[in-house]
Amino acid sequence: MPTLRRWLWIAWNPMRILWLFVLISGVVVPLLTARHPVKAQRGEWYPFSNFPMYSDFEEQAYYVYVTDRDDKPVSIGDIFGMAPSDVKKAYDQKLKKEVQRLKDEAKARGQKYSRKIIEMSAEECRVAGDATLRDLREHTKYQDAVRQLNGLRLYQVDIFIKDGRIEKNTKRVGAVQ
Repeated sequence: MPTLRRWLWIAWNPMRILWLFVLISGVVVPLLTARHPVKAQRGEWYPFSNFPMYSDFEEQAYYVYVTDRDDKPVSIGDIFGMAPSDVKKAYDQKLKKEVQRLKDEAKARGQKYSRKIIEMSAEECRVAGDATLRDLREHTKYQDAVRQLNGLRLYQVDIFIKDGRIEKNTKRVGAVQ
């Protein structure tokens, strides 16, 4: 009978349970996580958080775009049937593998590789860029449109803050015929 009474108490007092939950998620969790070593995790209790993921921007970022061999921008949606963000995601995935390969190579030599992506040279990014363009060319639904182009180039535009101003640095990271 005591268990039945306990469940009936919850049914008769649902707002007390709600306010208890609000107290835990609004006060207790932020206090317990206030000193979390990862700044983004402070005060977080997913899915009951205020989602501060966009409140703090990175100091650097980059985007990619595709051109033909004459450096005329190519419409990624019309030529490849995908969103530009999908191209960046594919490039990111290949670039992370290349970074891991460079780290392993440096470790084998007794060194440490610790460059950020925007600090990498165009040559270091070339493997990932070329592979991304090959995948785009081979897996597009619109092969006729790709054949009309005289080649493809992938550019990475690094964006960063320098002396209080937004700066850009463009580098060609891939090319295929």
